[in-house]
Amino acid sequence: MPKRRTQLDGVLGPLESEVMEAVWTRGDTTVRDVHETLALRRDIAYTTVMTTMSRLAAKGLLIRDTSGLAHHYRAGLSRDEYAYSTVHSVVDWLVNSFPEPAISYFLDVVDTEDPAVVDALRASVERLREREG
Repeated sequence: MPKRRTQLDGVLGPLESEVMEAVWTRGDTTVRDVHETLALRRDIAYTTVMTTMSRLAAKGLLIRDTSGLAHHYRAGLSRDEYAYSTVHSVVDWLVNSFPEPAISYFLDVVDTEDPAVVDALRASVERLREREG
């Protein structure tokens, strides 16, 4: 996949998400197929779908086959792979940009009622201290 300009470029906009969902559902597909799917739910121009799919291909999220009369597209990665990649990118960006608030938030939402989780957190902090010391 091509390198993104920023870490948050991995997050799709609403239309890009709808297009990707249509491609993940349909598999190998054309712009016309995706347009017909989206047009059932919203008023959208064919050229808008075509431009969006071209941009998703440029980002490496769609793979375009230009060998036939109509260009065919398929997902460049699965829904799960995309979710993992996006979460990884966003969390990396947050931790690198705002380390203290990001870690504090994670600690707030972690299940600290579970002794195994608390022990794992303590062990991680201890490993960090040993590396620094």
